Amino acid sequence: MPWSAKGEQLLFKAITYNQWLLVGRKTFESMGALPNRKYAVVTRSSFTSSDENVLVFPSIDEALNHLKTITDHVIVSGGGEIYKSLIDKVDTLHISTIDSEPEGDVYFPEIPSSFRPVFSQDFVSNINYSYQIWQKG
Repeated sequence: MPWSAKGEQLLFKAITYNQWLLVGRKTFESMGALPNRKYAVVTRSSFTSSDENVLVFPSIDEALNHLKTITDHVIVSGGGEIYKSLIDKVDTLHISTIDSEPEGDVYFPEIPSSFRPVFSQDFVSNINYSYQIWQKG
């Protein structure tokens, strides 16, 4: 990520603690395997992992089908293609909006009109940010 807002990563760590994260390979490689989390990594490459907390899948559908057999809760954690593919299939969005405009070519998709904000908090930090929770319905 092209920013580091103090405190924002702590939110991510708290939300994802002891959870399954569904991520693309590039996102996984950029964040690394955080402790006390399990990963379903989707990739079209020959990426493999010997880490027992990392499962690798050739498609989002295969990852989701497998995850359904082992957990009721999955956190979609990027990247851009994963977000775009799954935004209409999730029921809750946890979104940090960073007060910065870094250069880049990957963006979070537009939030569908089926979602409503249920919580919002602003944070003053080295880079100000806000955290929102959106629910479908």
